[in-house]
Amino acid sequence: MTQPSVTQTELDGALGILPPSAGKIPVFVGVADSGTVNAPATFARVKDLTAAFGGGPTVEAAARSIGVHGQPVCFVRATTATAGAYVTSSIDVSGVTGTSVIAATGSAANDDYEVVILFITGGTRGVAGITYKYSLDGGRTYSPTQALGTATSIVIPSSGSVTATLAAGTIVAGDVVTFRTAAPIWDTTGLTAALTALQAWIGTWKDVRIVGDINGAAFDAIETAMSTMDAAGKPRAWIGNTRMPLLAESEATYKSALDTIFSAKATNRGDLHAGACEYVSSVNGRRYRRPVADVLGALQMSVSEEVNIAWLGLGALVGVTITDDNGNPKHHNESVNPGLDDSRFSVLRTWEGRAGVYANKPRIFSAEGSDFDIAPKREVMNIAKIAVRSYLEMRLNAPILVDTTTGYILEEEAVDIETGANAALSATLLAKPKASGATFVLSRTDSLLSTKTMNGQTRIVPLAYAEAIVSDIAFENPALQVVAV
Repeated sequence: MTQPSVTQTELDGALGILPPSAGKIPVFVGVADSGTVNAPATFARVKDLTAAFGGGPTVEAAARSIGVHGQPVCFVRATTATAGAYVTSSIDVSGVTGTSVIAATGSAANDDYEVVILFITGGTRGVAGITYKYSLDGGRTYSPTQALGTATSIVIPSSGSVTATLAAGTIVAGDVVTFRTAAPIWDTTGLTAALTALQAWIGTWKDVRIVGDINGAAFDAIETAMSTMDAAGKPRAWIGNTRMPLLAESEATYKSALDTIFSAKATNRGDLHAGACEYVSSVNGRRYRRPVADVLGALQMSVSEEVNIAWLGLGALVGVTITDDNGNPKHHNESVNPGLDDSRFSVLRTWEGRAGVYANKPRIFSAEGSDFDIAPKREVMNIAKIAVRSYLEMRLNAPILVDTTTGYILEEEAVDIETGANAALSATLLAKPKASGATFVLSRTDSLLSTKTMNGQTRIVPLAYAEAIVSDIAFENPALQVVAV
């Protein structure tokens, strides 16, 4: 048995390419310290978000959306498949001159941290007097000075039990130890379950930011889940990030590794970011090393659908840096090391003579020739699909007059349906405007009495976005100009 329904076929390749949405909130999916799994929940304040889900990379990404862009979020906690832990190859005790051997022993890091422990006052382990301070962001910010007392280990608060153990011996003032941790992450089963829960949620949402390193398997799982949503009448875009570069990994090596994974993949609904940046946490004020999608994804989900976030009129990204303190390159900058944009990744850039960091281009990770080259195209198409579907659903099962001779729909009935659909398109796309034009046309030759099916076509003329402006410039001597008599 079939149910009455409206079916839409989205066509791609037709262009030949060689508001904020009231009530539509961004969604963040990923692992967290606590909270119910696979249960979408909305938050308008950072403190409420952290109270419900603790910490971790997904909480940080969602908190930026609230703190920087002032928009409420929907949060979906996914099941953790791989626990966070310290990176064994990262521990550096070359800065320890005392006799105490220090080891990183924490087994449950809740985020990607760059841990630094700096001893302020030396002494003998187990004897009161040693003081230290710690950093989780590579020494860019430090905690207040802490007293070790007679303890034999340092457990860093709110880090998921990141711990440094001190063996018997002495500590010298100025001793420093560093190591890194890797955040916990979902697997494709857990990610699919979270996205399935999001599909069933009755809330109105815009796009979904998948927090966690996207690899080939995750890419496929996300595409499958989002395609299912689209078929169910919830067309949405997804936003993700590949793994960040390894320490000391060259630009060329990083690009080559990503191309190996993703060169054969494509989507017309997903925006895949690459690279890393540093930004000020909206949770605790630290300046973490984070995926680019945290800043560009939050911005993309905060602007009106037709806005290209590469537009300089939006200003520089708030609190974001990709250079060291001396202004030298530290993280990928497409203006300095071009290449990742050619591989279809969304990345960061700088502009000569302008302070700050900007979006290079909000790429959809689409195949060459796709109409969906940048995010606004997907966003606007989703608005059109929802508007037309919503209107046409109201015409299902309604009585329709047909011509008594041909059996086809009467012209006045067809015009009435077209008028309603075009009004829906006009209200959602053309009032601002978010497209250059939009029309719906209904077929006049459907045999409704036998097939019970009407056919129509919706066409959107998108806005254009100039990516190059060519002009000439020269000196001019007014004395050489011909004066008309």
